[in-house]
Amino acid sequence: MKKILFEGCATAIATPFTESGVNFEEFGRLIEFQIEQGIDALVVCGTTGESATMTDLERKETFLFAVKKVAKRVPVIIGTGSNCTNTAITLTQYAESIGADGALVVTPYYNKATQKRSYRTLYENCF
Repeated sequence: MKKILFEGCATAIATPFTESGVNFEEFGRLIEFQIEQGIDALVVCGTTGESATMTDLERKETFLFAVKKVAKRVPVIIGTGSNCTNTAITLTQYAESIGADGALVVTPYYNKATQKRSYRTLYENCF
């Protein structure tokens, strides 16, 4: 029997900003609201979370904040994809190291890697 990793409804949560960067106070309120409403999982820094326009440091800080704030109440799936394969690998390894429950990884956009190559690159470096 195949083990189901995630089930139910996962919110692709937005990342709120101020002029100086991520608004962690508001982000924390959004996380709490989603958990209070009975969400089954959160997706942090997916495309809805503006990850493509965030620096690696902003992404890592947002990952860590979310994992700590959620505190294992629901699974946290973190968007670690990037057009740079090495960045995607580094962010995925970081997400695992801080206790994320899963990673959302896109095939590097504009690159034409085969599905087999994409899988091998991430699998060999992250799992």
